[in-house]
Amino acid sequence: MRVARKHGWTAVWDDKCATAATTAATAVGSTEMLLVTDEQFDKYQAGIRAGRTERLPITQLRRPDGRYVLRTETGRRATDVELVFDRAELDAFHHGVRTHEFDLHRFTAPALDGAEYDTRASSLTARIPA
Repeated sequence: MRVARKHGWTAVWDDKCATAATTAATAVGSTEMLLVTDEQFDKYQAGIRAGRTERLPITQLRRPDGRYVLRTETGRRATDVELVFDRAELDAFHHGVRTHEFDLHRFTAPALDGAEYDTRASSLTARIPA
């Protein structure tokens, strides 16, 4: 399972959908991922950390075959996206949630510190047109 967080959105993707041709630049189709706002994903994480799995923005259902289905419950039109995982995969994802692996601050680039970087133009950067 992969999680991406950017521009106020969180995407959860089943990396089993990857093929030999999949690279970091490969676009993931909207039918292959769950998409929620960062606020909704943080609410989901808080629920999992509190031991709750009901009434969260991402629902988890156990199928008769023992596999688990994740879907969004965001109040928006249903996209019919379902991600299916076995228990070990879902347990690993929940472990990542509990250990704060998917917290927003882990996905944001650090701000440049003026003390660390000189903001004056060098001879090379001075030649770059605006």
